[in-house]
Amino acid sequence: MSYLIRPIVPDELRAFAQVWERAFNFDEKDEELEALKKTFEFDRSIAALDGEQFVGTGGAFSFALTTPGGSVSTGGLTAIAVLPTYRRQGILTDIMRYHFDEVRSREEPLSVLRASESTIYGRYGYGVATIDAGFEIDRRHTNFAAKLPTPGQVRLIDKDEARLTMPAIYERLIPLWPGFLSRSGAEWDLYLLDMEHWRDGMTSNRFVIYEEKGEAIGYLRYRAREKWEQGHAVGELLAAELMAVTPAAESALWDYAFSVDLIQTIKTQSRPAEELLSELLADPRRMKIKRGDGLWARLLDIPASLAGRRYASEGQLVFEVVDSFLPDVGGVFELEGGPDGAACRRSTATPELKLDVAGLSSRYLGDGSFRLLHEAGRLTGEVEAVRRADQMFGWDRLPWCPNYF
Repeated sequence: MSYLIRPIVPDELRAFAQVWERAFNFDEKDEELEALKKTFEFDRSIAALDGEQFVGTGGAFSFALTTPGGSVSTGGLTAIAVLPTYRRQGILTDIMRYHFDEVRSREEPLSVLRASESTIYGRYGYGVATIDAGFEIDRRHTNFAAKLPTPGQVRLIDKDEARLTMPAIYERLIPLWPGFLSRSGAEWDLYLLDMEHWRDGMTSNRFVIYEEKGEAIGYLRYRAREKWEQGHAVGELLAAELMAVTPAAESALWDYAFSVDLIQTIKTQSRPAEELLSELLADPRRMKIKRGDGLWARLLDIPASLAGRRYASEGQLVFEVVDSFLPDVGGVFELEGGPDGAACRRSTATPELKLDVAGLSSRYLGDGSFRLLHEAGRLTGEVEAVRRADQMFGWDRLPWCPNYF
C-alpha cells in the first residue's frame, strides 16, 4: 500500500506528535510542544498519512558537524516513528528515502542520527561514528592522583546566567572536537527548559562555572537526589553535562562534583570515550564505565564528505563503496588527503579496498579501525592499504557527540 509523504505545518504538530507518543510510550506535554515549535524545522518534517491520519513521522535538524580538522553541513534525522498498527508496511523505508532525497537536495553530504534501537539503521547505510561513555563512582574513591593547578574559581550560578554563559564555552569546543553539533539559541532554550517529569525524581538543574581572571572557561550542569539509609546520607549526583576548555577547568569542575555534601554516588550521562578523569583519579578502577553507540552517520555524497575533513597523515587511497540502498551513492573513489586539506573524486582506477557505505560512514569521524573491519570480513583489500587507511583516518582526539536530538 502506498502512503502520502509530506511535511507538516505548525498547527499539525499535536496530531503529528501523537504518533511518536504511541511509538515511544510517553505523553508529550503542551509546554514541550510549544518549546519544540521554536526549534522544529517544519519544512524538514516528514509525515506519512493514511487518508487524514498520521501513521509515520520523521524530520531533520540543520546542523554543522565538526569533522577531524573541518566542518560539514548535515541533516540530523529525528522523530522517527511508525504507529504499531502500521509496521512492516514499508513506511519507514519511504520516510528514509524522503529524508535522503531532502538532505541531498540541500547539498548536505551526510545524515546523522541518534538511534533508539541499534538494529534499525544499518540496513539504510548508517554506521556508528562516535561512542558514548558513562560512568558511576562512589565518592569515597574520588581522590586525585595529583592536583592540576587551578588558579581560577568555581561559582554556582542561576539559570539566567547559565543561559548567557554556557553557549560561549560550548562554542569554543565545537571546532576542537569531531562529532560536535552546532546549537542554535532556540536549541539552548529547549535544552534548559528543565520540566519536572524530565528529572526522574531528582532536583532541577544546578549550574556551576569555572572562571579564570573573570572569564568562564568551563561549566557543569547537574542534578541531585536526596537519599538516606539508616540515618546516613547516600545521595546521588548526576553530572548531566560538563564542558571545559582546559584540563584545569575540567579538573576543577570534577573536584566540585565530588565535594557536594550528602552525596555518595556520582553518575554521568554522555561522556567521551577518552575521559581525562581516568588519568586524574588515584584509583581509576573504581569507575564503573559503560560504553555504547553515540552518533550514527550515513554518507550521501562521498567526495564532499571526505573532502570535508582532514587526515592525520598524507596519503592516497583508491576504494570501492557498495551502497545497496542508494546505488548511485556508491562507486570507486580516489582520496588524496593530509593535515592541510583533502580532495576526493570518482575514479576509474582499480580499487585497493572495498567496503559498504555503513563501514565507511562508521570510520568517517576518526573512530574505529579499518583493520577490524578487514578482520571481520566487511572490508577486502591488501593489508598495506588497510594500514594506510587507518593511518590517514585516525585523529588525535576520538570523536564525541554530547547532543541528543
